[in-house]
This record gives sequence, C-alpha cells and structure tokens, in this order.
Amino acid sequence: MEQRKLSLKLSAFFFDIYGVLACFYPFLTYYFQQRGLSYSEMGISFALVSLTSAVAQPAWGYIADKYSNKRTVLMITLLLCSLSVYSLVLASGFGVIVGSIILVMIFLSPLVPVSDAYCFALNRQYGGFEYGRFRLMGSLGYAIVALLVGFMVKYWGINSAYFLYSIMSLAGMFVILSIDFKDKNTNIHIDFKDVTNLLGNRKVWLLLLAIVFTNISSGGNSNYIAILIEKTGGDVAQLGVLWFIVAISELPSLYFGVRLLQKLGELNLFILGLALYVLRYLLDSFCTWYVAVSAIQLLQSVTYIFFLIASLEYLNRIAPGKLKTVAMTLHAAAVATGGVIGNFGGGILLEYVSIFTFYQVLALMCLIGMGFLVVLKKRSE
Repeated sequence: MEQRKLSLKLSAFFFDIYGVLACFYPFLTYYFQQRGLSYSEMGISFALVSLTSAVAQPAWGYIADKYSNKRTVLMITLLLCSLSVYSLVLASGFGVIVGSIILVMIFLSPLVPVSDAYCFALNRQYGGFEYGRFRLMGSLGYAIVALLVGFMVKYWGINSAYFLYSIMSLAGMFVILSIDFKDKNTNIHIDFKDVTNLLGNRKVWLLLLAIVFTNISSGGNSNYIAILIEKTGGDVAQLGVLWFIVAISELPSLYFGVRLLQKLGELNLFILGLALYVLRYLLDSFCTWYVAVSAIQLLQSVTYIFFLIASLEYLNRIAPGKLKTVAMTLHAAAVATGGVIGNFGGGILLEYVSIFTFYQVLALMCLIGMGFLVVLKKRSE
C-alpha cells in the first residue's frame, strides 16, 4: 500500500475515533444531570466508567497481542460501540444507567490504546508514521465534533449525541477495514508470564503510579468541569465551546512535541507537564467567570500533551517488542485507575466541599505524581 495513502487513511481514522469520544465524554455529566443523579451517584457512575476501562483495556490489549491482530480488535469494538450506545438512550433509573455505562465502556475504552499501538506498529514496519501527527488529527476531530455536539444537545437533547456516536463508530470501522496491514511478528505470541515479567519492572510501576496520580486530577477535571462552568455562569452550549478550545489547544504541542521530547527527554517533559497542571488547577480554583475558566483550559496544550507524549514514548521504549499493545493498554488502564479514584472520590468530596476547593485537591494530586517521576528519574540515571 502506498505510504501516503496509508497515512491519509490513518489520519481519517484518528479524526473519527476521537470524534466518537467527543460524542460521549464531554457530555456525560450533563447526561447524568438530565437523568436526575445526585453527586454521589455521579461519582459512582464515573468511577465505574474508569474501573471498566481499567479492566477492559488490558484484556483487549492482551487479545490483540496474543493473536497479533489489532485491526480485527478495532473493527469488532467499533461495531459493538455503534450498537451498545443505544442502551444509554433507553436507560432510566440509576441501576439501569450504571449497567448501560459499563456495557458502553467495555467496547469504547480500548479504542485509543489499541489505535495507538496500531500506529506504533505501522511506524516500526514502514517508518515515517509520526504518532504526534496522527494524534493531532484526533484532537482536531475531538474539537470539531465536541463543538457540534454541544449545540446539538442544547437544541435536540442528549440522545442526538448518541445517534452521532453510533454513526461515527460505523464509519471508523469501515476506515480501518480499508487498511490492510498486520504486524510482521504474526508468529510471535505471548502468554501471561510475559505480562507478569513486564509488570515486575520497577520502572514500569513507578511510571504507572505517576500516571495514576496525574489522572486522579485529570479525570476529576474532565468530568466535573461541567459543574465549574455551571457555577461560574455557563451552560451546556459552553461545554461544547470549552471542549473545542481544549482540543484545538493541543494541536501546536502535538505538532512540535516530538522536537521538544528529543530535546528534554521523556521524564523531564512529563515533570514539566505536571508542574503546569498544578498551575492550571490552582488558577481554576480562583475563577468566578466561565470565560476565564475556558481561557485557562488553553494550558491543555502543554499539560495533557506533555504528559501523553512523554509517558507513551517512555513506556513504548522500555516495553519488549511483543508486548507493545499490552504496554499501551496498561498505560490506558493506569489512566482509568486514576479516573476511578478521582471520579468516585470527587463525587463524594463535592458533597462536602465547593468545586473551587475540589480543584485545589486536584493540584495536590499532580504534586504527588511529580514525586514518583523524580524517583523514576533517579533510577533511570
């Protein structure tokens, strides 16, 4: 397959799958509010989103690596994404909503890590497929779709977001179907001993702990910023605009991030990203106007992107070749584990403290994550 044509298809695929995410995550808090859930019930629901991800992502990653077929895993999960989302449309009552969320997340959560691993596999075989450029297309897709969905939800209700989610999932399945690529190592299979050896690496554990604490704060921000927007005078339409700003802000860093990574190194870039996360959440905690809140989210360009590029590149470098997909899904599972803690704990915490104090707690979590990275850096020298 011609490399340019393959690159265009992969760009379209990343645009599409991040568009699928944009139909779901930014408006989940609004969905829960529309269904009448309390803060505690929201916290439980968000925790289950993350917990399901933490279990489902490594499971799908193991399947993809064991049978050396990331492409088939992506097609299956996208097809089931397009169908499972209708359970949310029909759900009412806390128990049914929770069951629907778990069902959706089983198939939605592995999309990004398996896609990342697929991109890295293409680069290993063909060369010239720079991850940051494709992830840039993902951010662009997320930005455009989030903006669109914000207005769709305001005028046509939350179910319109899920109809678009279903359509885009099917579109992504057909794009990946058109890419005829398999890893060269199709005869190299793995077993649980390989996975346990990877998990026995202390550097891996220190990195995963840093990722967990980063995403206690990041996950809490993603899911509860809707409350901050509401408390500072915004509404659901501003949520779409907010996530458009957040996603668009990622583009410059994704484009130039590789150069900065080469100059600073993975761990230094990760530490810098966490220091800027602390600044970001402290600034959020003092905001009284939703426009200022939205402006502060421009720091996403250097917080989330530095974290993402640095942690993925470091983990991909130290993981054995036949465990690259497992490594990517362990990364995603650590993100999800942080989300479990941040979401459940955040829901409980918000019953007792203001949203502004909540953001100061998020800053503290990032400081703890920095501590693990400092230890990892010393062990790596």
